[in-house]
Amino acid sequence: MDDRRRYFRINDKVSLKYRVVQGIDVDTEIKRTEHEQNNLAEIKNAFNCIEAKIITKMGRIEEVSPLVAEVLSLYDKKLSLIESMILHKEDEENSITETQQINLSASGMSFESNTPINEDVNLKMELILFPEYQFIPLYACVVDCKKKMDDNLYRFNISVEFVGICESDQETIMQHVLSRQTASIKKERSEQAEETIEQQAAANG
Repeated sequence: MDDRRRYFRINDKVSLKYRVVQGIDVDTEIKRTEHEQNNLAEIKNAFNCIEAKIITKMGRIEEVSPLVAEVLSLYDKKLSLIESMILHKEDEENSITETQQINLSASGMSFESNTPINEDVNLKMELILFPEYQFIPLYACVVDCKKKMDDNLYRFNISVEFVGICESDQETIMQHVLSRQTASIKKERSEQAEETIEQQAAANG
């Protein structure tokens, strides 16, 4: 593994779930849950891919038949409830789930929270990367917590280091980061080229 790639960072939007799991041995917990997590990952990946296709096509159906779209939406919500009961087996009363902007690398990440989390606290986390809808379970340790102001409300910037993540999932994150960086560079170059063409056209006009 090229260690340098672990520290390449991007600003990204992901689905993020996390909860405090202090008082456990991370290595032991990873071994105990690895088989279950792998099975769940396959199911969740399939579920999320189907969900994405439903969302894409629902807009077209609404244009043709709002009533049919409403019925299908209700069925989708019903299936989502069943999915929650089947896939989310563990007690999640203390879990926080949201889609938000983060700063991501294969070695760690930073994200915003409404509540502070003490340093050296262990978190059990689940990431879903877009647009691949890749599900990644991992454990992390809080290394920093800083208060910030956001629209006159206090929020906290939490930085974590990944302390429990399988090598294949770490590779998935690295490939995701590199792909997003490449896309960002191409977009920037394309915008610069368009700007240059516009400037040349204005000068010649």
